[in-house]
Amino acid sequence: MATIAERILEAIQFGPLDDDVLAERLGVSPRQSINQAARRLEQQGCLRRFTGPDEKIVKALPEHPMPESPRPAEAPVRVQRLVFREDDVKAAVKAHLEERGFDVAVAWGKERGVDIDARHLDGRRYMIEAKGGLASDQQQGSYFLGAIGELVQRMVDPEVQYGLALPLNRRYRGLVNRLPRLAWERLGLVVFWVLRDLDGVMTVEVQEGPQGATETTGLEAKSPVEPDEEIY
Repeated sequence: MATIAERILEAIQFGPLDDDVLAERLGVSPRQSINQAARRLEQQGCLRRFTGPDEKIVKALPEHPMPESPRPAEAPVRVQRLVFREDDVKAAVKAHLEERGFDVAVAWGKERGVDIDARHLDGRRYMIEAKGGLASDQQQGSYFLGAIGELVQRMVDPEVQYGLALPLNRRYRGLVNRLPRLAWERLGLVVFWVLRDLDGVMTVEVQEGPQGATETTGLEAKSPVEPDEEIY
């Protein structure tokens, strides 16, 4: 009577087989007997063991061609929502105000102090807190509330008009629109909305009340950094 090893070699003449199939075809139990015999045959160079297409270890004759390794699945492309950098917002509002005769001081990057301090020879003055656009609505909400708080803490001069500079996107627009009319009146708030097209040309819209934008200015100067996609 043929041994288990001999029966395995006979069974795999026409193609690789795994332990489950061999045990069923040969009527061998327990299944581990197939595995043990196959390992001895591999050590003797009588067969090869490798991972088959269904991730099971299969046995094949040495002359049987190895299957091509399956191509690894391509990693899913992660689409990131790009931000509108805070310094871009500052640059746009600075250019907008300078076109109107203001002398503008800007705290770039992480510099301390008010983000934008704009003074005009006629006595007008703006102190503005700027925020960039973030990928998270929750983060933008926190930034908006933080900017309002910073403005309130700076309200020591009744002659100054205090404002926000924000990228025009769905989240910030919604937050501004939810401000009560009384808050607009008490704060004397002005909002500088910054937009940027695909060519990097920035536009500033000025909103001085809850009814919407009252002034629009296109800035021909390009953004000092590469344009980002706005978050809507």
